Amino acid sequence: MPTRALPERAACAALAAHFAPGQLAAELHEYTPAEVWDRRVRSDSSGLLASCRPSEELAQGELTCPFVIPSDEEWPTALADLGPACPLGLWVRGRERLARLTDSAVAVTGNRVPTEQAVTRAHDFATALAEAGHTVTATLAYGVDSTAHQAAAETGAASLAVLPRGLDGAHPHTHAPLLRSIVDNGGAAVSLCRPGTTASGATLKASAVVLAALARVVVLVEALDHVSAMYTAETAVDLHRPLLAAPATGDVRSSGNARLIDGQLAVNSPATRLALALPHARVARAGDVADGDLLLAAVGEEGADYFVTPYIAHPEPFDPSCGCGVCCLVTAPGEVVVLSQGDLWESCDPWPADDPLLIVSAQRLTDRPLEE
Repeated sequence: MPTRALPERAACAALAAHFAPGQLAAELHEYTPAEVWDRRVRSDSSGLLASCRPSEELAQGELTCPFVIPSDEEWPTALADLGPACPLGLWVRGRERLARLTDSAVAVTGNRVPTEQAVTRAHDFATALAEAGHTVTATLAYGVDSTAHQAAAETGAASLAVLPRGLDGAHPHTHAPLLRSIVDNGGAAVSLCRPGTTASGATLKASAVVLAALARVVVLVEALDHVSAMYTAETAVDLHRPLLAAPATGDVRSSGNARLIDGQLAVNSPATRLALALPHARVARAGDVADGDLLLAAVGEEGADYFVTPYIAHPEPFDPSCGCGVCCLVTAPGEVVVLSQGDLWESCDPWPADDPLLIVSAQRLTDRPLEE
């Protein structure tokens, strides 16, 4: 008598509990999740996998919260940008709200032990984002992240929490009331970990990556280099998500911000107005930039190379006889457009018309984030 095939959801949950997605990507390209599980069980000499009961374990976990997989309607399509690292599933509290919340998610993250200035900034950013209709998304952790959730709640807006442990508890455990209030007040919580799993270094890093992938924009309020929040910021860079880093203060606790800003990997701004503009950023040809558009970055194969100072564009025809000291450097043939003259620049800014730029269109700047 043939063995009944393992259901897709149970197979995905079992695989996710024992393997990172990247370890399975090649097999999943060729086989179903149930077939991959069966292959892994047969090749496991330890007998650990053979002792698992995927359907029973899924049923037990779903007593706490549902397990959502990519074939479900609620699945956040943004996670596909992770490629081979895309999760096989997510445990979710607030499943029915997930698609709506992730459509406008903006991550606000940073140090667990922030400066007082960072706490104030986190509150200001989250308040402005929530009032503008974006979903404040963070990790529930001490410091910047929990401040962001609390600020969103103060506006009456729902937020989204990404946890590094099973959703039967909070991380840290003292934030269990905050987790309950997020879910009870129209928000949601997601995790890669089945209920009963505790946080670890590996789950902290993995959840930081998911936080970036779910977000349309990442705001790094303040971060020491090499903390969990930096995994989120660096994933945003890799995924070409717009990234705003609040200015480095000189305090060692903002060393991560300083590195990203110095490397032109993030927009450098303390302004909440710029954070509100970033979800509307898009890539456009320099020749298609309109008067009043906000220019954020040059875009290449490696992603965005953010300008030290974003600026409002004023396109003008290129004049090779201009004596500004910049236009005379243009030697390549083809169409060239000058996108700025005078303030905020002391000279022209000529661009080949086909070069891509990251912009926010003037129509989206109802309240301009920068002085012209």
